[in-house]
Amino acid sequence: MNQAFLEPDQIIRNAEKLRDIPGIIIHGRYDMVCPLDNAVALSNAWPEAELRIIRDAGHSASEPAIVDALMRGVDEVAERIKELAQPD
Repeated sequence: MNQAFLEPDQIIRNAEKLRDIPGIIIHGRYDMVCPLDNAVALSNAWPEAELRIIRDAGHSASEPAIVDALMRGVDEVAERIKELAQPD
């Protein structure tokens, strides 16, 4: 609905704004809602982020493998941000 308040390809076109933000892209291999091509395109536009394709998962954020990947990803990104925030 309302196209998620985004223009077509808006995130990919503006991915350079993400360059200094650590990130992990989580995508279920069997996701029938969001094609894997979208995650690959974002990964290509945002090379600083790591793309993780979850082998035994689909689209739902409540699937055990996706929950695990999301929790691990949040912990890893939080650790990276903490490291970046520490003075040299």
